[in-house]
Amino acid sequence: MKKLYKKILTGAFILLFAFIFKIDNVSAASCRIGVSAPSSVVVGQSFKVTVTVAGSASIGSWEYTLSYDSSKVRLNSGTLHVVDYGNGSKSSSSYSYSFTALQSGSATFKPVNASVLDYASTNECLSSTGSASVSMKSQSEIEASYSRNNNLSSLSVEGADLSPSFNKNITEYQATLPVDTTKAKIIATAQDSKASITGAGEVDVVDGINKIEIIVTAEHGEKKKYVINLTVQELDPVKVKVDGKTYTVVRKKGQVENIPVGFTETTIKIGDQDVCAYQSEIAKILLVALKDNEGNIKLFIYDKNKNSFTSFMEAKGGEVNLLILNNEKIKTPLDFVKTSFKINDLKIEGYKYRYDKNDNYYLVYAKNLETGDEGFYLYDKKNSTFSRYYKELSDIKDMHTKYVFYVAAALALIFVLIIIFKLLGKFKSNDKKIEKYQRKIDKLKGKIKNEDSNYDYSIDDVDDRPVIKMVEEDEYVMPKKSRKEKLKELEDAKKRLDKNKPKYRRLSLEDDDEL
Repeated sequence: MKKLYKKILTGAFILLFAFIFKIDNVSAASCRIGVSAPSSVVVGQSFKVTVTVAGSASIGSWEYTLSYDSSKVRLNSGTLHVVDYGNGSKSSSSYSYSFTALQSGSATFKPVNASVLDYASTNECLSSTGSASVSMKSQSEIEASYSRNNNLSSLSVEGADLSPSFNKNITEYQATLPVDTTKAKIIATAQDSKASITGAGEVDVVDGINKIEIIVTAEHGEKKKYVINLTVQELDPVKVKVDGKTYTVVRKKGQVENIPVGFTETTIKIGDQDVCAYQSEIAKILLVALKDNEGNIKLFIYDKNKNSFTSFMEAKGGEVNLLILNNEKIKTPLDFVKTSFKINDLKIEGYKYRYDKNDNYYLVYAKNLETGDEGFYLYDKKNSTFSRYYKELSDIKDMHTKYVFYVAAALALIFVLIIIFKLLGKFKSNDKKIEKYQRKIDKLKGKIKNEDSNYDYSIDDVDDRPVIKMVEEDEYVMPKKSRKEKLKELEDAKKRLDKNKPKYRRLSLEDDDEL
């Protein structure tokens, strides 16, 4: 009986262990298909969707079809229907897809008709199938949802009181810090946590007025500026007037950010106060920094002898740094006219080339801060460069122009003289021809008279034919051939004579109408 009981008990334990082992095997073979994608995208933007098949053990084969709304998204790449196999060592496999958002709304991606088989048992092991939804909005919709709140909820200066008291709608304040303060702490908090702030924190300050700007940028991008005019007290401030405007002399070093090339810091006295200045030994210029009532610092040329200040206007072009000089006594160069132009944001009084239709070249009267050379400089607007303009070159140009004019005038005079001499020679030649023809006419007249002294004949200017006039009763007729030939010679000689007569002189033939 005891033996039978032991056998039954042993068999029960075996069945129990087998059942437990089977349950473990079934649970170990669970599989799932997951989908991942961004939560939101902008319409028109491409995005990635990933499908992952995974199992707790090696997966043997799997199959699925990715479902999506083609009216909302467009497939760019990827295989929608997947059939794949494992090799016994693979427990997961991923597949990527590229889509483009077509319109606002929500797009869902889900594997359908899915199946996953366990590699060891070839049994179905798919336990769950995931999905992913993507929210799609246009850029305008996204921006419309951004916060436009760019207000501060608080603003203060450590160790100083703001005037007036802080109000989110008041954007400019006054505050004062004690003598010798070099740093100030600005504390600012935005109403909206999505807004950003610049300009707050620890800032450097100098004697006099310091303009502190705090910029609040809303999530939407809109900006709002708060200004604190922070005055650091100073002992016995030095006040000066330039062109009717009051300035405070900047006495301490390190307050001028960009010292001009060729200048070094030094200390001078204005009244009984030590003042920081900037000296150029080459250019022979002394600069002093002045601050206006708004806290803006600007350099001025200081004349120790006259205790006066004049504007320092520096222009940079290429590798040349110039001090622009406004000298009314300077004569305007040839082919240039007075005008004003800009170099960056600096307005400069200078001269424009008269024949430059494109306004590319200007002249300024200036001093080179590196060499000390003073004179005209040519500014090339297109290339933003300065070059020395030599007046002697302009003078040479003028001399050349005059030389060309004189040479041209001389050549013209020579040409006129040649024409005159030719005309005179022609007139002399004509005179010789006239004398020759006159002699021939006289000779012909004599021959005709010798042949027949009883007849008189002449050349009639009205009629082309010669007219024979009888002077005696007895008719005598010369041989026709001889008479015709000699009259023709006489007529030709007269025509040549008339042709060679100068227009300004009148020549006559004596007894031209009598034979």
